[in-house]
This record gives sequence, C-alpha cells and structure tokens, in this order.
Amino acid sequence: MNLPHGTSPGPRLRKKTAPARVKKNPGAAVFWAALLVPFGLCTIGSCVSSAVKAEEYYAIGSAYLDLKKYDEAEAWFNRSKFHAATRAASEYNLGRIAYARARYEEALIFFERNLKIDPENITALTAAAYTCIKTGEFEKAEDYYRRVLALVPESADEGFNYAMVLLAMNKNEEAEQVLIKYNNTENPDALLLLARAQSRLGKPEAADAYSASLLKGGGEDIRLEYAEYLEARGLHDKALEEYRRVLEHGTAGAELQEKAREAVGRLEEGTVPVSDSP
Repeated sequence: MNLPHGTSPGPRLRKKTAPARVKKNPGAAVFWAALLVPFGLCTIGSCVSSAVKAEEYYAIGSAYLDLKKYDEAEAWFNRSKFHAATRAASEYNLGRIAYARARYEEALIFFERNLKIDPENITALTAAAYTCIKTGEFEKAEDYYRRVLALVPESADEGFNYAMVLLAMNKNEEAEQVLIKYNNTENPDALLLLARAQSRLGKPEAADAYSASLLKGGGEDIRLEYAEYLEARGLHDKALEEYRRVLEHGTAGAELQEKAREAVGRLEEGTVPVSDSP
C-alpha cells in the first residue's frame, strides 16, 4: 500500500510546470529557473531566490520529485512552502519525501498540518492514516480511517486498510464486520484478513475464507497458515493434505518448507490424533 499520489491538497495551482527537458534531465531544473528571471548584474543564486515565483519553485520541486531526486525536491518545496498559494501542496509533498525516506514521524507532522487547514481532505487523511500504521499509532490510524470512510463510504481499499488496523488492535469482530460489508471476494489479501478475524473469533467460516483466498491467488504462506488453522482445530487429515501441497508445489521459501515438512512428519507419525471432526 502506497501513499496517495493524486491531486495534492490545498489551493489549486495554475498549471505551470517545468518543461519536459527538466523532467528528463534533473540538472536542467536550476538552468530553467535561471532563465525565468530578467537579465541583470547578479548571481544566478540571488536572481533565482529573489525573482522566481512560488509556483515556479513548486514546479521545479515537482519535477525533481517525479525523478525521485529527493534532496533537490525537498530544497525547492522548502522554498515554495512559505507562500500561501503553494503551502499546503508543498508540505504534503514534503511529507511524501519524508515517508519515502522512512522518516515517518516527520511525514506525519506534514500530513497533519494539511488536515488543520482542510480536515476533510481525503488525500491527507489517507496519508496520515497509513503513516500512523508505520509509527504504531493504531488508535490515530483508526480515527483517520473512520473519517476517510465517512467521506468515501464506497471505498473498498480504505475499508481493507481500516480492517487491517482493527485487526492489529485485536478488534476482531469489528474487523470482520468491515470486511463483510465491503465483500471484496476477488482480493486474496482481504479474504485472508477475513479468515484471520473469523479464526480469532472461533468461527468455522474461517476455513471457507482461507480456501477462497487460495483460489484467488494466495501464496504458499497462506496455504501453510490454512494448514496450521486446520491442525489446531483437529482437522488433521485436511491439514496433512495442505501441508503436503506446500511441499509439492515447491514455490515456498526454505523456512516455510521446513515448517511444512515438520508438520507432515508429526502428523504421519501419529503423534497427534488423526480426525476430521471439528
């Protein structure tokens, strides 16, 4: 799950962007900025800093950000953020840069500044929510996702993220309700979350959710988890079948294969009762 890359929050900027050569060549950005100022007896640095408008600073920063030239982008956004017309969008992009560099606490500060200006900005809300997951602030993430879903109640993606936070907080019944509401039966990850919530709640429907996740392309790690679920509930013949499939498919990593191999040996030796009764 990535941060939103859509329209930046804050006032709309006039569509003034750097020429294509800037996007292709990072070094052209400063050269392009220098050409924007009148000819005069001054250094390029002083001319740029005094004459280039906030939107031009922002355009150059955006060009560098597209190229993932974070140092350069950060420098230009730190200039454009001091102007009211570009402040919100600049700070949002500074948050994106901080997030990309794993400076999550700093990123959250920028996103929350956006929310002070516009509390219903969905882009900033979703960015703040996901950043809170990274910082381990699940209560705040829960609140942000509630606010997002109040604004876009039809968003299955944000419903999934909200359920993920609820599950991390052991709010298993609420997570199950959210996942059932959005009913994303084509997404193996959503089906896996549903299986985990129902498993924690002791519901037999978890087996169906695990199976559906595998049918929709879930990997061998999910198959191993499904087998462990079956074994824990005394469905040892079915568990043995799934453990063997992990080994037969040969796509699981060494650690997963070792776990499956140990489980097959344990069940085949009869060290646990073999029964398909729930």
